[in-house]
Amino acid sequence: MDSTLRRFTLILALFFSGQLLAQKIEATVVDATNAPVVGAFVACSQIIVQTDENGFFSVPCSQGGVWIYGEGIDSLYFVINGIIAPNDTVFTTAKSTKVDEVTIIEKRLLYFDIGYLPPIKGVQIATGTNTIIQTDRQGGAKSSGNPRELFAKVPGLNIWESDGAGIQMGVGGRGLSPNRSANFNTRQNGYDISADALGYPESYYTPPLEALQSIEIIRGSASLQYGTQFGGLMNFVIKDPETKTPLSFTSRNTVGNYGYFGTFNRISGTKGRFEYQAYYQYKTGNGYRPNSDFNQHQAFAQIGYYINEKQRIRLEYTRMNYLAQQPGGLTDAQFEEDPRQSNRERNWFEVNWNVLAAHYDWEITKDKRFNVRAFGMLSKRNSLGYLGKINTVDPEEKRDLIQGYFKNAGIEIRYLQEYQLREKVKGGILVGARAYAGQTSNAQGLAAAGNKADFNYLNASEKEYSDYSFPSQNIALFAENIFFFGKRWTLNTGIRMEYIHSSATGYYKKYAIALNQDTIGIYKITDNNDVARYVPLAGIGGSFKTGKKSSLYANFSMNYRAINFNDIRVSNANVLVDTNIHDEYGSTTELGWRGFVLPYLYTDIAAFYLFYGDKIGLAPKGDKKIRTNIGDAVNLGLEFFAEFDFIKAFRDSSNIGASIFVNASYIDATYIRSLEPNYVGNKVEYVSPILIRSGLKVKSNKWQFQVQGSYNSAQFSDASNAIEPSGDAVIGEIPAYFVMDFSARYQFKKYFQLEAGVNNLLNNQYYTRRATAYPGPGILPSDGITFYGTLQFQIQVKQ
Repeated sequence: MDSTLRRFTLILALFFSGQLLAQKIEATVVDATNAPVVGAFVACSQIIVQTDENGFFSVPCSQGGVWIYGEGIDSLYFVINGIIAPNDTVFTTAKSTKVDEVTIIEKRLLYFDIGYLPPIKGVQIATGTNTIIQTDRQGGAKSSGNPRELFAKVPGLNIWESDGAGIQMGVGGRGLSPNRSANFNTRQNGYDISADALGYPESYYTPPLEALQSIEIIRGSASLQYGTQFGGLMNFVIKDPETKTPLSFTSRNTVGNYGYFGTFNRISGTKGRFEYQAYYQYKTGNGYRPNSDFNQHQAFAQIGYYINEKQRIRLEYTRMNYLAQQPGGLTDAQFEEDPRQSNRERNWFEVNWNVLAAHYDWEITKDKRFNVRAFGMLSKRNSLGYLGKINTVDPEEKRDLIQGYFKNAGIEIRYLQEYQLREKVKGGILVGARAYAGQTSNAQGLAAAGNKADFNYLNASEKEYSDYSFPSQNIALFAENIFFFGKRWTLNTGIRMEYIHSSATGYYKKYAIALNQDTIGIYKITDNNDVARYVPLAGIGGSFKTGKKSSLYANFSMNYRAINFNDIRVSNANVLVDTNIHDEYGSTTELGWRGFVLPYLYTDIAAFYLFYGDKIGLAPKGDKKIRTNIGDAVNLGLEFFAEFDFIKAFRDSSNIGASIFVNASYIDATYIRSLEPNYVGNKVEYVSPILIRSGLKVKSNKWQFQVQGSYNSAQFSDASNAIEPSGDAVIGEIPAYFVMDFSARYQFKKYFQLEAGVNNLLNNQYYTRRATAYPGPGILPSDGITFYGTLQFQIQVKQ
């Protein structure tokens, strides 16, 4: 069998029970062990049925092909005579046809564009709380990457909105900080894309939503195969190359208010054993506030080659750079007066990101798979401007320049084998290893006055504040195993052993200031730090099928976050850093139930307990703030998601579907121990106790529209739980807010698609964070009402 799409976790065999008549297909769906698959949805055209307790179905099908989808499996398509091609279907005009196999592709819950991964998928084991977002099926503002719409159906996520163009994404789950998604292990196609996976795991790069097929989020014990992060894995999956044509071309062009323009252009195809794709995205705009101009370029190229039926190699290169002016933060009084005003004209931010990756996939046998991923990064970020408190006037003097350079490389090897222990006991085991080396440099000094984006030091050889190098090495061994006991029980265990070696070499300067603010002394302090540690982690989970289409699941996993010295020696007028700051540790426990209550009513309910030891946070210290290990925290929460298609539920042959979804969570995050007694019993900063997102989507084959609302309850910005804002607006409550978004799309004349939408439909004035430094400091207002329109053109060259 050609292995063009052998990225599967499970092969199902479909054996026809008799003759295939031109008007009806009758078949039995079984898994790799010949056990019947109960409750799977089978669709032909607009007619949908379900398999019975024996896996049997009967569906009228006068034209087109048959698709199979449902809980725990992806959407399936038929394979005849061992030859497959993407999205091929079986036409049922013949009197009799035998279908040998079907192969899983990455599409979940056909009508809800969200679901969860099967227990075994490729060379990964995914159990517990995991989510897959089918971005290629979603609506919304894809060019500007609105995260409210993107993550609308993932419970418990708090979102920071730093810009309205989707340049940087800040997402945190279950009470974890959203700061540049640093609590997630952020990857693209399975490899690292953050600045430094250990010492600086912040994500300055986010792939274009227009290029994505899906986003995979894996939490719980299965996330240990990827890393130690509290948030688990967030993997951006780029669309695969088109395989039915030697050349496919897609162009998407978007315009919006505030001078927004975005263009996305992609070519893709397959010729013989080669497959390829490349895309380029450009975004520019003036921004919601003055001094908010931006330009961003993103490019991606991929080439793959099938060595033979069972082996494939791929090479990928990603490049992104952007330049954005920073309007600075606001005080509370300034925000109330006019949230669109800006008091900073000389602040700039620049990012240049380069990632190279290579993949090797080998399907040794049907039950044995091997994968190697190697990756390397050469990137930088520059921030330039006046870092003084936002309630002080910019003196128009020399500006602070902070430069970070990131060089890292790594390789990850995985081997997965499925096995049969006894008649009713089967399993899968994954073993792997990871080696990683990073070299991060961080320096801060003075740059020229003026208001241009001049990222050059005045004294490059002897910077005024600090100059550090942070080499790091990491070796990890990991293993995951899952048992299937009969048709209802699963048990999975995971272990991970980390070796982490962190170093810091460089200097920082202390300035002695007289009462009249004159500098009376400068002291250069040299630092050489070296820390090595071994970190063992473990996790366990299981599930029980409570019905034909539902299951109960539970998970426990240990977590760890290594602190590096990268952000310790940065001088900032607003924030001090505790020199004794150290690693964080903890664990996550969850219990949940998910499944189809009715054929078109899907529900997922979960409770979690997250322990966060030696949590790092921001606390007042005199007239300044200090970043330190505040203490231990416990996050308790309930998460609920449900989606119901009320038209299909009563008439599944309808050409129109209309679904309502509700995504709600309650999180109680509290400090239980602290070196500062006044913090005990306080709430953890940047945790909205109540998060609700709900919406309505109506769609047919050619058009759809969606309206949704997002609500965040009030949250604190520091561990002291200060409600009244500080004069510099760095500390204080973040009020509750509600935002509505609307989107629509229509496909016409085969090659064209028109999209339009309105974000922040009610033009509410709100903010999601108080920044301590860039891009503030102070309150960062979110965008008001924005409009956009997109025209897509797509064409394929025939074979």
